[in-house]
Order: sequence, then C-alpha cells, then structure tokens
Amino acid sequence: MSDVIRIARPDRPPSPWARVAAAVVAIEALLLVALAAAYGIGIRQDAESSLGRALASIALFIVGATILGWMARAWLQGQIWPRMATLVLNALLVPVSFTMIRGDGVLIGAPVLLLGLSGVAAALASSPELPE
Repeated sequence: MSDVIRIARPDRPPSPWARVAAAVVAIEALLLVALAAAYGIGIRQDAESSLGRALASIALFIVGATILGWMARAWLQGQIWPRMATLVLNALLVPVSFTMIRGDGVLIGAPVLLLGLSGVAAALASSPELPE
C-alpha cells in the first residue's frame, strides 16, 4: 500500500502554497493560544462569570492549537493529509468572520476573513503529489 501513495515527500521542499497553508494554520494556532491566555488572565482577575466554562474553553483552545500545530508541521513535511482539514476549517471561518464584522466590527472580522480566505486558497492551490 505504501508503494501506491506516498504520505510525505521529505526529499523535496514544500511547495509555496503548502508554505502559505502552513503559515495560515500556524497563525491560527497562535491565535488560539492567545485566546487561552486571555481566558487565563480573565480567571486570574476574577472577570470570568463561570470558572468551569472558562477552563473548558482554555482546554479546547489548547487542544485546537496543538492540532493546528501538527497540521502546520505536516504541511512543511510535504504530507497531504492536512489539505482537506485546512480547507474545511478555513471555509468555516468565512461565515464566522461575517458574524464578527456585524457584532465586533470590521477591525476584528476583516482579519479573520482574510485568514480564512487565504487558508482556502492555499489548500485549493496545493495539489497533492502522487508517486512518480
């Protein structure tokens, strides 16, 4: 089975689109870590209304950031598995960004929209490499 499809191409550098996709998911991972830190600061300052909800959010953000970090690493290693995950995640960010634009303003929603569209474009433009 491994002779049919190669999972990674360590002998070749990643394509430019794979690097863009890796950068997008790495930025998303860092943003999740920042959100987890913000919740941690809120807990420390006793600004969170529900400690359980805040701790659950922190845990979810850390798990998500870890998965996104693995995806960024896989993109840079030439693996093809993060392609669909990157496409779906960033496609879902597009309607979220419109909600953020309406609720929180353009300064918050526009960067999310740009990040989502960049991720979709990078995932679509990166073609999986088949064995030679």
